[in-house]
Amino acid sequence: MDPEALNHVDWRNTSHILRYLWFIVIFAFGLATHLVLAHAIIPSLINSGHLPPGIANKARKLRIHLYLSSILILGAICFWFAMAADKAHEIRNFWHRDWI
Repeated sequence: MDPEALNHVDWRNTSHILRYLWFIVIFAFGLATHLVLAHAIIPSLINSGHLPPGIANKARKLRIHLYLSSILILGAICFWFAMAADKAHEIRNFWHRDWI
């Protein structure tokens, strides 16, 4: 394989793949934040009595919304992963070894 310069199409396709991977990382942090809030922090605050009863009821309702938004964020992560996997074959235009 002779080294040759990448053209603008190769760079554009590579930048799309990297952009999709960065979206996955960003959405993963959002997913982790929502799940930690809904599954650990809010129940801990309610059970320990650190939240007044009126706010505790609102926090219980907030947990449902956090779980639902977590499902949406997980769907977005799957979408961006599918987009990156779909574009990954473009790398073979300039790099012919699959596993490196």
